Amino acid sequence: MNSQTIKAELYTALTNTLAHIFRTPQYIILFVTDVCWMRCQHCWFNEEWKTRELTNSALTFDEYKKLADSIDQIKFLSLTGGEAFHRDDIVELATMFRHKTKLARYQIPTSGYKTERIVRATERLLKANPDTPFRVDVSLDGVGQIHNEIRRISDGYKRACTTIIELNKLKQYYSHFDVGVITTISHANQNTVEEIGAVVEKIHPSGEWMINITRGNPRDPEATNVQLSAYKKAHEIIDRRIAEGRYRGHGGHQTAKWLSAKNAVRRQVICDIIEGKREGGGCAAGSIGGVIYSDGSVKVCEMLDKPLGNLRDFNYNFTALWNDKAACRVRRFIQETNCQCTQECFLSVSMLIQPDTWSGMVRERIRLG
Repeated sequence: MNSQTIKAELYTALTNTLAHIFRTPQYIILFVTDVCWMRCQHCWFNEEWKTRELTNSALTFDEYKKLADSIDQIKFLSLTGGEAFHRDDIVELATMFRHKTKLARYQIPTSGYKTERIVRATERLLKANPDTPFRVDVSLDGVGQIHNEIRRISDGYKRACTTIIELNKLKQYYSHFDVGVITTISHANQNTVEEIGAVVEKIHPSGEWMINITRGNPRDPEATNVQLSAYKKAHEIIDRRIAEGRYRGHGGHQTAKWLSAKNAVRRQVICDIIEGKREGGGCAAGSIGGVIYSDGSVKVCEMLDKPLGNLRDFNYNFTALWNDKAACRVRRFIQETNCQCTQECFLSVSMLIQPDTWSGMVRERIRLG
């Protein structure tokens, strides 16, 4: 038995054990709608994907309640879509999950397009859940017309900037609230990274700037044609701000700086993956992290289209589905095939079980002060 086989067996045993101990994933990406205000060039959650993969009707609010009833605890919940703020009942939905699942922390990513709607719902969420850390992440993919062209909407840039500014005002009144800015680096904006960084520092000087790199099969296939140097340039800009003491990063809870430290190491991990310097396997998708789509289908990761089943077929018992034979087989598949991608959320949970990343996170946490 060679070293790679031994590694795969150890990680298979570990991830199956973690799935059994926790019973359900502690990091859940929950799709609460398929509807979005944008048609972004770089988005993998596009019409082709949805037509192929979402084969059932959308879950109702009562079905989400049944799902929540089957979960003991969630450490982190990302309410996404589509555009989660498109739901009229997003406040009630998130609050329901908080009450039923001992929710430790939650987040909503948004295009930032409808400022008043987003800010109003955010403040209602903060008031309804005063002890639960909450973050809204706003996408900013370019300066001016570049952002609008990427997101295929005429006034998206101005609205996103306004939303970031208005959300940051809420941080003065709610200590458990945080705002993040996310840029997905694609073919369309890779030559403007410095300009994006300058705008982010101007309108979001005290918060986290997170960078993603286009992945999957996006609406515009050309979007994945990205030079790694562009991603590295953004990484260098953030790193320089940290070194100069001008970067606060995550906020809103006691472990926030650890998240910024993790993100710093994750950026280097992504570079190593793209350059072929990092072995695959050791992924926590399917054990610590998982995805629930709006039609009730469950998968271990956004980038691996291997469904574990549908909640409706398990009478909404997420524990039973998550520990079924199909889930065990996919966890083994991940380790035996050295499965690896640049999906930032699942890299984050995987770093928790990959010892070679731990010392780097400690160093970055010290740097952040």
